Amino acid sequence: MKDVKQNTLKEEKIFNFLKKNNDFVWHLSLYEELESTNDYLIEFANPNEYCLCVAESQTKGRGRNLKKWQSPKYENIYMSLSFSTNQELKNFSSFSLVSALAVHNVLLRQNIFTEIKWPNDIYLNKKKIGGILIETFTRDRKNLIVVGIGLNIFMKNNTEIDRDWTSLKLEFENIEIDRNEIISEIANEVLLSKLNFEKKGFDDFVKDFNRLNFLKDKKVFLSNLVNKEGTALDVNSDGSLNVRMGNKTKKISSGEVSININ
Repeated sequence: MKDVKQNTLKEEKIFNFLKKNNDFVWHLSLYEELESTNDYLIEFANPNEYCLCVAESQTKGRGRNLKKWQSPKYENIYMSLSFSTNQELKNFSSFSLVSALAVHNVLLRQNIFTEIKWPNDIYLNKKKIGGILIETFTRDRKNLIVVGIGLNIFMKNNTEIDRDWTSLKLEFENIEIDRNEIISEIANEVLLSKLNFEKKGFDDFVKDFNRLNFLKDKKVFLSNLVNKEGTALDVNSDGSLNVRMGNKTKKISSGEVSININ
């Protein structure tokens, strides 16, 4: 694998890999350091453009439920993209699952097979390698979606992460990968998924998701519920997760609970 310093991010290189179309305009922002790529787009995103923000490091990167996202410099991918939609924001409650599928598809083209832990984590060899953070808001009477994606590429050591994790470097010692190209391919794939999602909803993705459902048939612990233990089953066409609890099956939405594997 090339030395990390030889694989630094380049704005021109990322932009060249992005698919161009007369129907939309890409706005790319690349920073050596940001507090958070999601926060940047929440503040500065143009509703009339597809905006992509990338940073070599984040000082206040975060995941779901405000958990800190470890963001060492030059080692991983920290990216966010934003777009507007004519649909109601509540319709995008399952878009973290769609975005995780997009990342899976990009890595699969590199012969890397990942699974998805509902609702927003990407797993490789039973360890977390990435995550998705979706945030929505309205600006200038337009509904905007921000998709934040973190993906571990070169990182080999980090004592601050409180769960089993991995990176492409740890799993494939001799892999050669260009972060610039992967970032662009993920952005392209998320955009394509967004267009299909607006036409057909999550129903068009649910079969693929369940094929990659990391939680399927695993014992899980659900916070915020009185009866907290169950067995994860399939995901539904609305993005909710079926969990068997005793002799009943309960539909769980991503906003209701956090899930840990027993």
